Amino acid sequence: MKLRKSADTSADAEAAEVVEVVESEENSAVSAGGKGRPTPKRRDVVGTRGPVTAPKTRKEAMARQKQLSKQARTARASTGKAMTPAQRRAALRSGELLPARDQGPTRKLARDYVDSHRMFSNYLLLLFPLMVATYVIPQAAIVQLVIIAMFFGLLVEWYVVGARLRRMAIERFGSAQGGSMSIGFYAGSRAYLPRRWRLPAPQVERGDAI
Repeated sequence: MKLRKSADTSADAEAAEVVEVVESEENSAVSAGGKGRPTPKRRDVVGTRGPVTAPKTRKEAMARQKQLSKQARTARASTGKAMTPAQRRAALRSGELLPARDQGPTRKLARDYVDSHRMFSNYLLLLFPLMVATYVIPQAAIVQLVIIAMFFGLLVEWYVVGARLRRMAIERFGSAQGGSMSIGFYAGSRAYLPRRWRLPAPQVERGDAI
């Protein structure tokens, strides 16, 4: 009990000293022409910091990563040179500016392959009038079967072309961007467009060796 009393007495003494020091500082501030207000706390001056807690769920982690990626893209865009729509389209046609899906040696190889070969996918746009005809003419059931067969043929072509391009990419570059179907789908999505609509513009002629 004596030890506890002694500790309490010591704590009271220290508290009294702190009060005296604070009062002395406040009096000095008033006498020096200060406002006599207490010193603001650090957190009030600096402000509230951003979130520092780790994400609790996978959804929160993905949302935070998406936000950080967006901020990084915005920062890169703000440091780059602004282009007019005409300049941007010209850069896309020449290949000076490439979207993410068009970047990489495998994508370049796929574009050259499509531009130098004739594919079944070149006639994909002709399927749309046939599809409209099936709605206008209910008796054209045979046309629906033809369209379904053609779509299956396109899938086969995309896979075969993608597998071929993937082998060529591995032989030339040591690796390939994506699997056979993803590369084939990229090639097919370019092949069905007329040559003058393709971006980047074709850099090889039909029949050229690549």
